Amino acid sequence: MLHALPALLQELETRLIQGEDPEPLLATVRWSEVVGWPQNAADALTLKLRVLALQELIQGLQAPLRVTLNAFSEGGAYQAKGGMALPRVLSAGFQEEV
Repeated sequence: MLHALPALLQELETRLIQGEDPEPLLATVRWSEVVGWPQNAADALTLKLRVLALQELIQGLQAPLRVTLNAFSEGGAYQAKGGMALPRVLSAGFQEEV
């Protein structure tokens, strides 16, 4: 299936804004068949700005989750290698009930 890059980015943005999962869209893309790549520096800059706007949108959508996880953690900071400590209200172990 051929995809035009500008249309693909527009569809991705629309799905993110509507709260839909973008995975089905991205899974159908054969990146070697995508057309509409920038032909000059001005088009490349426009594409770069569009991608940066999408990144900001994704970060904005992740913000409530990050704030919630941060509120639950005691240290409030990320661990090494991107991990996060479990909140004290959750248990990672199993308990046997008698």
